[in-house]
This record gives sequence, C-alpha cells and structure tokens, in this order.
Amino acid sequence: MRDLVKRVRENIADKSLIENGESVLVSFSGGPDSTALLYCLNKLKREIKFDLAACYINHNFRPQAVKKEIKFCADFCKKLNIPFILIEADVKKYAREEKRSLEEAGRQFRQTILRKIAKDEKCHKIALGHQLDDTIETILFRLFRGTGPGGLSPIKPISRKFIRPLYNIPKGDIIAFLKKNKIEYKIDETNLKSSFSRNYIRNKIIPLIREHFGPKYRSSIENFSKIIIDENNFIRRFAERKSKKICTITPGGKIIVDLTKFVTYDVSVQRMIIKLLLEKIMRHPGAGSFEQIERILEIASGFLNGIDLGGGVKAIRERDNLIIAGQKIVLKKQNISFPETVELPKIASAIRAGEINVTEAVRKRQKKGNKIHIDFDSIVFPLEIRGIAAGDKFKPLGLKGTKKVGNYLTDKKCFRYIRDEIAVVCDKQGIIWLVGFAIADRVKINNKTKRVMEIELIRRKNGLRQAQV
Repeated sequence: MRDLVKRVRENIADKSLIENGESVLVSFSGGPDSTALLYCLNKLKREIKFDLAACYINHNFRPQAVKKEIKFCADFCKKLNIPFILIEADVKKYAREEKRSLEEAGRQFRQTILRKIAKDEKCHKIALGHQLDDTIETILFRLFRGTGPGGLSPIKPISRKFIRPLYNIPKGDIIAFLKKNKIEYKIDETNLKSSFSRNYIRNKIIPLIREHFGPKYRSSIENFSKIIIDENNFIRRFAERKSKKICTITPGGKIIVDLTKFVTYDVSVQRMIIKLLLEKIMRHPGAGSFEQIERILEIASGFLNGIDLGGGVKAIRERDNLIIAGQKIVLKKQNISFPETVELPKIASAIRAGEINVTEAVRKRQKKGNKIHIDFDSIVFPLEIRGIAAGDKFKPLGLKGTKKVGNYLTDKKCFRYIRDEIAVVCDKQGIIWLVGFAIADRVKINNKTKRVMEIELIRRKNGLRQAQV
C-alpha cells in the first residue's frame, strides 16, 4: 500500500486542488477521515506552500461526547501548530425552521457555515474528508431514495471552494495509515447507529455487498456511475439544444413549452427537458423529482390539465402549450413622472415616457407593439402604471364600445396564466394603454394633435428566447 501522504499529494497535483500561496480551511471532526486529511495536508503545506486552518462544528447532538472531541481536535491542532476554530450550532432548530431531516439540515448547515468561516478567515479552499467509500454510500443512498441519473455521480474532487483530497482513497487504507503511524482519532458513536439512512447503508447493506461480491464492488459501482453520468450528460446537452427551439420564457420568468413539438421527442429527452426547466424555475440544480416529471408528462399527453408542484410552482396546459409558472406576480402601482423611466423588475422591464416632435409621430393605426405615440393633450395627469385589476375596462383603438380587459385578452388568445405580467398605463380617466396590446381610442393621434407623448416598454433579456406577452 502506497503512503497516504504521497497519494494526497498526487491528487492535489492531478486535480489542481490547492495552488501555491492559497489558504485552506479543513472541516475537522476528529474522525479518521478528517484526522488523516489534516495530518497529510500539514505534511504537505511547506512543500506546496499553502496555509492551513481547521474548523470544528458542534451540532449539539451529543453534549458529553462532543466535549471530548472538541478537546481532542483542539489539542491535535495545537500539536501541529494549526489555527483551530470552534463553531457552536443548534442544528435541530435549523432543521425545524427549514423543514428538513437532521441529516439534510446538518449537511446544509455545514456547507453554509464553512463558506462563511472561509470568507472571514480569507481561505481560498475548504477541504472535506470525503473518501471513496463515501462515494459508494452516496450513490446507494440516492439510488434508494429514487434519484435520476444525475444523482448517481461520484463525489467530485473539487466543486467551487470545496476540495476532497481523499476522494479516491478507500476507508480501509485511511484506517491502516492511521494505525501504522500511531495517529489517534475519535469515533462518532452516532455513526455506529443505523437509525439514519446513510448509517444503515454503511453498517448493514455495504457489509453484505462486500461479503457476497468481494472488494471489487467499489469499482463496479463506480464504473456503473461513470457510464450512467456520461450517457446522462449526452442526453442533457441534446435536451438543452432542443429546449431552445420549443421553449420561451416570459419577462416574469414563466416558461412556455410548445407541446406540438415536445411530444415528438423521445421520452428520455422529454424528461430531461422538463428536468432542465424545473431546475431553472425552482432555481437549484437537481430540482424536479421523478414523480413530478411523470405528472408533467401526463399534462403534455392531455391526461391532466395542471398540477401544483409546491413552493408556489405550477404546471398548466393551455391549448397546445405547457406553462410552468412560479408564484403570481403583483405589479404594484407606480406614478410616472414626465419624462422618466420607471423600472418593473418583476417582469424584467421598464416603462419610459417622454415627449417627441409631432412630425416624428406614427399616425397610422397602431397594432400590438412595445412603443406607442399618443395625443399629449388628451391625457388627464398624473400617469401611473400598475397590473391589471379585476373589472378593468377600456375602449381599445378602433372599437366602438368599451371592453373588459380580460375579454379583450381572451380574444387575442393571450394565455390566462401570464396575464399577471401585463401592465396598464392609466391617467385619471382610466386605461390609456394595455401595455403591448392596444391604446385607448380617446388618446389616439389625430389631425388636431399638437403635442405627442411616446411611451415605450423596454424588455430586458432572459436565458431562453423571450416570449411576447
């Protein structure tokens, strides 16, 4: 068995985990993995020329045992002349507030606090003690919980600030190294209990796999993971290209999918497109469970009209389109001074109002558009912009009578679920512009017009093709 320090040095060099002159914060629990990691990095810090610090996070799960762990970690760091940082946390309270399991809450809290400490201490990297057996446990854990292919990826040696110099080293080799070099470490007794799912896999399932399939089970699971990930990445890239052709995004972030084209794709591509869209609208990688994706496929097939995905996100079918929408947008009332540009951040837009020379005005009948010219003297100031309100009516240019805004939009085949993104510009007498659709007949330019106001809707760019609202 090759020396562990040399293997860690090779991993650092091969994956560019630590650069000359950087500072590294080690997440140190006193367990065998983090102890071996801290020991090896301390041996290498002069050779590679980096600074080192260690951080212990007290989750307050085991008050008595933790006191011994903290003393051990503090003494270990003092012996090696490594700065030691102690963080106290109430993870149970955090789990209740975030409505997560203790396992999930602990992991999330650790990542958050380690980033903060690294920032405060000006550390460039955060080193974690994850090793090869952790990768196998993670793959099995996610598989049993119903993950898709993306969840079967091995633990990465580097992800942003986080580095894992032990990522490809088996647990047995780490224990053997510690024993050979007579390096003490602590055992977290909760890891020996199988009440947590990950512990059950580690303590019950993996020993059975090792007994029946031998030590090569690790490489078999790793190889399976690599094949699945490569194939999944290919489908993901293909789906990304297809989604740009059939999906548009509204200014307020709703996604519209053309189902006439979507249903012609293979179901594996359909699933991946939906996965990509849910990750986008829910704003975190990995969003979208298998059950949610399958139900959205039922909407695409016409078996469902819509579903609530939780967190304010809905998927709805309108005609031959699938709409994935977040929480309803509320465009609050704002006054428009003159001249002025008013920002509408909730729909990634702005409204600009100003006066132009009458000779520059467009006198022909104005159809749907984002810029209008109206008779300045027909406006009863002040001007304001807001969202559509229940019961709103106006007399569109060219029509004889008034019409409810909702009915007008229905006639124009405007999707019902994106109408919260449509603004109206009003004066004291009512709506003068249903933005992007029509002006009121009473403010049109005529032969007697002496002054002209120009109002323009300015759209910001989003990631997908911009949908017109």
